Amino acid sequence: AYSHLGANQLLELINNLPPGYKVVFNLVVIEGYTHEEVAEMLGIQAGTSRSQLVKARKMLQNQIIQLQKVAV
Repeated sequence: AYSHLGANQLLELINNLPPGYKVVFNLVVIEGYTHEEVAEMLGIQAGTSRSQLVKARKMLQNQIIQLQKVAV
């Protein structure tokens, strides 16, 4: 699915995430921080960081699926 998306489209989808999800997604996936490091930076629990990342990924997957349906 990602091969059909341009970098700008993917960045737009990431930017449309809720603020907390977007911050955690960027720090873990793009910047490479651990959940423990993110938790310390943001003053949250590591479990909260993990949860927000799972929800962010699910939202992105759903958005990509919707884009594929429109493209077909």
